[in-house]
Order: sequence, then structure tokens, then C-alpha cells
Amino acid sequence: MPEIIDGYTHVLTEEFFDTITEEFGFQGLDGRPDFLWDIEQRKVDMADYGVDKQIITLALPTMFQGMEHDLALEITKLANDEIRRLADEHEEFIPVGTIPKVSEAFMAEFDRCVEDLGMVGVQMFSNIDGRPLDDPAFRPLFERAAATDTPLWMHPQLWKWYDWASEYMEHRLFGWPFDTTLALSRLVFGGVMEEFPDLELVSHHGGGMVPFYGERIAMFYRQRQNYPENYAGFHENAAELSKPAEAYFERFYADTAVSGSAPAIDCASSFFGSGNVLFGTDYPFSPERGRETVELTIEAVENTHLDEAAREDVYAGNLRDLI
Repeated sequence: MPEIIDGYTHVLTEEFFDTITEEFGFQGLDGRPDFLWDIEQRKVDMADYGVDKQIITLALPTMFQGMEHDLALEITKLANDEIRRLADEHEEFIPVGTIPKVSEAFMAEFDRCVEDLGMVGVQMFSNIDGRPLDDPAFRPLFERAAATDTPLWMHPQLWKWYDWASEYMEHRLFGWPFDTTLALSRLVFGGVMEEFPDLELVSHHGGGMVPFYGERIAMFYRQRQNYPENYAGFHENAAELSKPAEAYFERFYADTAVSGSAPAIDCASSFFGSGNVLFGTDYPFSPERGRETVELTIEAVENTHLDEAAREDVYAGNLRDLI
């Protein structure tokens, strides 16, 4: 097998979990998620499937939703220190920091992640307390990422839809890919991708709905450009783009965390280009505490229509180029 780097995995440390539950009263999970800090089992799983390295990101994005600013900042600093510690102690891990909110203080923490902690990227979320990512208040995050050549790993975030949308966990099953799609759309139509042509962003779960609806995106935009008199609301709100809309969507990166679906990876590769697809599994969230998703994702990549060179780039080359 070629080199494999898992470009999107999640982790906690026991120290971090104990701190947020005992000192801050966080109640985001039922039970104690020992599997998220079982590093030795993680290494066994990596070895069994030939995974050489993992990008590690902080799990539990929902903990920050609605959290008071200073408390969120304190927890963020602790989380980033713990991610850095894991990477220092285990050469298999590549650290990505987390910045859940945007303010001067959080931008200082962004700088600390990049300049002092040596993170290869920063994780952010598809909405910030329910506000869209093209909100002007969040421009400093994208400006800083572009200026420092720091890739962003975007994890979906929950938000309130129908009261019944969580009864069967649809708010995560479908809600997270949908929120990813909304976030990418806002970054394009809100002008963020126009304003920051060097911005690099990795979208989780294959880019959500974007690759499947690539032609719909293109036609949607052309229709509104051709008949502006019928879509006044769009033109009043959307940014003026210098290129076709799909050209901005195609700049995003997407991972292969699509639960082992070769057609979904082919779809993402067709839309984003194979050079913008990164191997990622969402480990350790699957049956067998992540083992199944690693096994099935490798099988899926092998069963795509990509040639050998493109598959090797998906496994590791594209990520190495990105970071």
C-alpha cells in the first residue's frame, strides 16, 4: 500500500474531558467516551490498516455552541495545548488546532496555534452560534487564514431546525452535511472566496451536497444572472462574482469521510478534481470504534475510477501539498 494519511480524525484527551466536565459542567455526551483517548488502540487500528499518520482534531464541536466568550476561549486554549501535546508525544499524529469563535482574542489564539504551537491548520465550524460564515464579523478569520497560508478544516455544526429533527438523529445524519453545504454556499455567494483567492478550506464528509448538485449550482447561478428582473432578492444580497459560481465551489477541498462509498468519492473527485480530495475517515466514529470506517474507506478509494497515481495523491500526496 502507498503512504496513507488520515486527513480528518477526532480525538479528546482524558485530562481535557475531565476538566470540561468537572470544572465547567459540560454534559455533551452520555457516558464516558474513553474510545476518544485510547491512543494505544488507535495506533493498533492504524497499523492494522496501513495508516501511517493521522490529522488529529478536537472532537465534540457542539460544546462551543452558545458558550460565553471567555469560557470558550479558556477551553479552546486548553484543547489546543492538548492536541499539541499528543502530537509531541506520538509521531503518528499531525496537529490541527481549533478556533470556534471570532474575536481579537480568538485571532490571537489562531496566531498562537500557527506560530507557537506549529499546527498545520485550524478547525472551524460551519456556523458560529447560528450565524452564517459570510457574516462580516467573521472576515478576520478568513483574512488571517489566507494571509498566513493556513488551511481551514471545516467541521459541520448543529443548529435548530424542526423540533422533531433530532428524534431519529436526522439533525446529525442529514443536518451536518446540509449545514456544510450551506456554509460553502455562503462563502461563495457572500463573496468570501472572491475576496480571498488564496483561502484553502477542507470540507468534511465529501463536501456535503455540493458535488452531487454541481450542475444545479452552475445552472442556478446562470439563471439568476440571465434574468435578474425575476430574482431581485438574490442580486440585492449576493456579492458580485467575477467568475462563474461553480469556479469558487471547485476551489474547496473535500475529504473521503463518506462511510465507504466509492460512488460518493468519485462524485467528489469529478467535481472538486482529484487533487482536491483528501483521504479522511472520521475515525473513531463508526461501528468497531472507527475500524470499520477506515477499512471501508480504503476499499472505497481502491474501487473508485481514479488511476493509481491519483489514488496515491488522495491517500497522502494532496494533503502533503496542502500543509
